[in-house]
Amino acid sequence: MTIALLATGDEIINGDTLNSNAHFLAHALSSEGLTVGRHMSCSDRQEDIHECIQFLAKDHSILIIIGGLGPTSDDRTRFALGQFMGTALIEFPEALEHVRNRLLKSKLALTEGNRQQAKFPPQALLLPNPNGTALGCFCEWNGQLFFLLPGPPRECHPMFNEHVLPRLQSTEHENTRLLKWRAFGVAEGQIAQQLDDALKNIECVTGYRLETPYVECKVRCKPELIAEVNTIVEPILRPHLITRSDKKASEEFILALSKTEIRLAVIDKATGGHLQTLIQKPENRQQLQFHDKNEADLHLEITGLSEYWQQSSNSGTTQLTIHWRRGDEQGSETHSLPYRSALVVHSATEWLCFRLLHLINQLHK
Repeated sequence: MTIALLATGDEIINGDTLNSNAHFLAHALSSEGLTVGRHMSCSDRQEDIHECIQFLAKDHSILIIIGGLGPTSDDRTRFALGQFMGTALIEFPEALEHVRNRLLKSKLALTEGNRQQAKFPPQALLLPNPNGTALGCFCEWNGQLFFLLPGPPRECHPMFNEHVLPRLQSTEHENTRLLKWRAFGVAEGQIAQQLDDALKNIECVTGYRLETPYVECKVRCKPELIAEVNTIVEPILRPHLITRSDKKASEEFILALSKTEIRLAVIDKATGGHLQTLIQKPENRQQLQFHDKNEADLHLEITGLSEYWQQSSNSGTTQLTIHWRRGDEQGSETHSLPYRSALVVHSATEWLCFRLLHLINQLHK
């Protein structure tokens, strides 16, 4: 079972819009052990969409087509799919009712363009869209599966998670599992060579992705090999792991803070606001302040990265110091980080999240 992704829209072809949907969907599918064969993009022209569907349908059993489900004359995806299937579209009353209700909420009248949003191939199953007028659909035709999803990510992503992915998970696919680790402070080539050598006698597939300051390490294997793979991989990666999941340290910190009532006051003299930008959220603004606040449970002052701010030549390492105070207790810790480029500030920010996570976990005990 191989899946193809087709993104439609002049705005994508012309470079006006980044195709973030493909990244989101491909990552989710791959994480579930579902094989993605090709990504394609094409213009809004119906003939272009039709030709891409024809091409992809030759060697893919599932096509997910994104975009072109709106009310305007250049929204031609549904018509291209009907053309490929050799069938005329029909109007679905429940789809028309959905469009009408969405427009009423915005005090807008139903236009002929809006009516086209209610048209789908006769065999289609509609996919709900709580965030817009454009319903999606699922069609089975000649043993192949076709999904249509709207282009705006705030509509596309929830619909994919709620209706497309569960359906694909229930279909028969390769019985493998994907294991992931995020290595910190190590070169991609170095860790890849170590893992590839260590796993060369195991029936598995390795993969690596640089996401500064992390290297995402992936191993796909059969369920019965998971324990053996972990036994081999964990000792190699242990010195480079700062979280025990595939989440970033910043994501882990935000989640951990939300589960406590701890109040933090942070004076950041090192990252130039990067730390606050990364972890300050509307939901934690009462707990996390970036100025000194007497009623905070934990006070932190962060200094360092002097080589970065002084634009010194890359010296190999730079230092970060965290001074902390909790009631009458206080202390500090200083750590060295690799300094190879200006990206050191991003590495330092993630590392600080790791240390803050450790500190609030200690305080929460």
